Amino acid sequence: MGKIHTNARSANRRGRRTNFGARSGQSARTVTPLAKTPTVQILTISNVPRDLLGAIDELAARQDRSRSSFIRRELQRIVAEYQAKDALRGPTPRN
Repeated sequence: MGKIHTNARSANRRGRRTNFGARSGQSARTVTPLAKTPTVQILTISNVPRDLLGAIDELAARQDRSRSSFIRRELQRIVAEYQAKDALRGPTPRN
């Protein structure tokens, strides 16, 4: 009779891994690997509607800028506004 090889160790590496190092009182559970959990959603041209891109292009042309330069500048302005609002609000209480 030949040896039967199981590839369970490498199978766990590919998908989910069982968390055997759980603290006492917790049962072993599967943990999603960090590589599979997206931290941010990437904005690409492919998921921006065409009519919106056209409007952005018109606004950028009025300022004699490229689309990417216009978008970058506007995003910086928006982030600065939110940061200023947060600074005025002060620290938020933590639980």
